[in-house]
Amino acid sequence: MSAKTQLSFIDNAGNPLATPDQRELVTRQILWISGLNAQAFSGAQNPSTIYRLMVDGSPSVFPYYREVEEKDTAIASAIETRKILARARDAKVQGADPDNGEAKRYAEGLAEFLEAIPNFRQARRELLAAPAYGYKVLEILWSVAPEGIRAKLIGRPQEIFRFGRLTEPQIGELLLSSFPGGEGAPVPASKFIVATHQPRDGDRRGLPLLRRLFWPSWFKRNVLRLHLGFLEKGNGTVVVKYNPGASDTEKDKALAAARAIALELATAVPEGFALVTEALQTTRTRDANDFRALFDYFDMEMTRLILGQTLSTRGQEQGVGTQALGAVHQALLWEYIADDLADEEEAWNEQLCAPWLLWTYGPRALERDVRPYWRVAKQPPKDRMAELSLLEKARNLGARVPELEVYEKGGIRQADAGEAVLPPPALSMAMLPEELPEVSG
Repeated sequence: MSAKTQLSFIDNAGNPLATPDQRELVTRQILWISGLNAQAFSGAQNPSTIYRLMVDGSPSVFPYYREVEEKDTAIASAIETRKILARARDAKVQGADPDNGEAKRYAEGLAEFLEAIPNFRQARRELLAAPAYGYKVLEILWSVAPEGIRAKLIGRPQEIFRFGRLTEPQIGELLLSSFPGGEGAPVPASKFIVATHQPRDGDRRGLPLLRRLFWPSWFKRNVLRLHLGFLEKGNGTVVVKYNPGASDTEKDKALAAARAIALELATAVPEGFALVTEALQTTRTRDANDFRALFDYFDMEMTRLILGQTLSTRGQEQGVGTQALGAVHQALLWEYIADDLADEEEAWNEQLCAPWLLWTYGPRALERDVRPYWRVAKQPPKDRMAELSLLEKARNLGARVPELEVYEKGGIRQADAGEAVLPPPALSMAMLPEELPEVSG
């Protein structure tokens, strides 16, 4: 933005506008109190109680969400893949009209403002956490200087925010609390960016993917525990005899001795101890592959929930599949990414770019005919080789292919006048005409 730009804090009617709030509202003390709990499940044995908190949208669920993402490698990998594919798309500021000098000035100023934001790419990554957690909040640290308005973006933990009072539907404006789960107080306008994933019935907390992943992940962890226990146990079964008519105490002692033999490297038994050796030598019919199959099944189910995999990927569990089915899966994945990018666009344009344009250029910059927008490519990158191959086939069939079409499909810049270019390739025999003209003389 040029140093000559005149900041505007009044509307078209001459009324004063709210100026950027330059304070840092989420202080270090609040962050220290909220903290990130890496042991959220410690002592929480009843998964139904945890899931009830998730359904209720309690702020206390976010440590559970973080631990699920941190400790389940299938979930972490799929979520990270979804973020990486979204951030890999090209993004830029688009002006309303390239032939309109006013619109062009607004677009250039907005592009310069966004490029000046430190670690804007990292801020995008934080905002793209909304699908996993339901919503994501970033604080905008505005700064006003003679050369213009600048911003710094910092992600904040969800558990210190609400969208209504404790007993009210969470459909209102953003509230900030000084501790997790607090009542909260309203925040200044244009101070925070909130991205919500699939809000249901107006609930701004959204529909978190990690809530839908909780049960598959919980069952998977318990299957793994059973699987490891089976692998640690040797073949056969430990059977200890006790005399007919033995008391309950003697039966308990025999059972304790059997468990000790099965689990411990060394143990002590009384004289006359009777052990059924035949049972120890019996080979179990199970090989624990049933645990492994169930473990892999949950991994696939969770991956499908995150990446949008459909029935076309069922072949992966069976080791079979086709290119056509893979193409269907990939097309659906691109649609998931495009949906995330559309939500991201709206958050940046309405909650960051709009107030900056208003304060920098005034209300005129927000009118449809001149307003610029931050846009990101929602379609997957094109296969240029495939497109050029299609043009070549069309030409071989006799189609008249415009030269400009070849440059555009191949992403090739046309040479400037007088610029050195590569020589054309030698013609192959297949490209020569069937009958060569006779040479006179």
